[in-house]
Amino acid sequence: MIKKIVLFICTIVVSASIAAQPNAHNDIVVPVIQKFIEENHLPGVVVQLYVDGKLESYYFGYANPNLRTRMSKNTIFEIGSVSKVMTSILLAQEIDAAKMQLDAPVKKYLPYLSDDFEEITLKNLATHTSGLPFLLPEKMQKQIKSRKELTQYLAIFYPDEVVNEEWLYSNFGIGVLGIALENVTHKNYDELLRQQLLIPLNMQAIATTVPPALQKYYASGYDQEGNAVPPTSNSVFAAAGDVRASASDMQQFLSAAIGLPGTPERILYPMRMTQAVYVELPAKMQGLGWDIHPLDAEYIKGLLSADGKLEPSPIIEIYKKPIYSGDMLIDKTGGTEGFRTYIAVIPNKNTGIVILANKFIPGGAIARVGREILFNSNNIKAAAE
Repeated sequence: MIKKIVLFICTIVVSASIAAQPNAHNDIVVPVIQKFIEENHLPGVVVQLYVDGKLESYYFGYANPNLRTRMSKNTIFEIGSVSKVMTSILLAQEIDAAKMQLDAPVKKYLPYLSDDFEEITLKNLATHTSGLPFLLPEKMQKQIKSRKELTQYLAIFYPDEVVNEEWLYSNFGIGVLGIALENVTHKNYDELLRQQLLIPLNMQAIATTVPPALQKYYASGYDQEGNAVPPTSNSVFAAAGDVRASASDMQQFLSAAIGLPGTPERILYPMRMTQAVYVELPAKMQGLGWDIHPLDAEYIKGLLSADGKLEPSPIIEIYKKPIYSGDMLIDKTGGTEGFRTYIAVIPNKNTGIVILANKFIPGGAIARVGREILFNSNNIKAAAE
């Protein structure tokens, strides 16, 4: 029943948005998003699209269907693992300031870690090549509720896997990276994110907690079955996926990720550092936080059908010197129990997209839609059948 109600509401609002949004790429964006909403029974979606440096904003459906609160630039979303990109930028800023070294072991910055962490570098953490698991063991997830408890556990934790042996997506690894950043800067993650990234980009200083004055803009989240879910609780690994941001905030961040004029230098160079290729895998390349893809016609075909699953992957090569190219597709998905996010940029085309939805769906579904819009609006073609 919930799914049917959501679908009916969204169909009405999407139809209204066609006339209300005089954007240059309506004919590309609106049909694709309408189909996306219908197939996934989404309450609402926001699309922020840059083509040749020009912004187009699209708002579909409801932030809160029960209250008939429509999506807007002020609507706040949980952006999930897109937080990892922001954490990686904070790391790149510290490297740029010579306060941290990418190839240094994380134990240098967190001396209480077990000796096995001597083999794990900051680069391993940011590129998911550390061998650390996706999450804390299930038993520990229930027991560890504070930083003190986490510190005590990390001091006796010994990784099972070998560093640099395979790509293994790890909230655990990015979480430890965030703690190392806190230890070096003597600031908690929220404070660091606000000062170093959000405020310089004219984003609201929401970080991992939505202030009371902005709670009215917080979208209602829904799980994959269409059931309403409460806001995600802050985890002990905030740097891995706890950031909240408004649609307007993500437009500002997207502009900086492309590198459009007005991006502060203190963010632009670290951004490019994160968008370089550090690791080559069979199906993609890995930056610091970002996924990176070449844009030859055959590869594009695969991107438009990828399932987005985060399976362990063999490592083809780890580059001693990272390679940056603004002609690549640089992207990242994010998700929480009630939200899905996708961000992608092609810097040399001054183009990029953010899609924000207030329902959890498979990551591959939102990535395929984002790539389709981005490629079609820039006349980028896949290989013919």
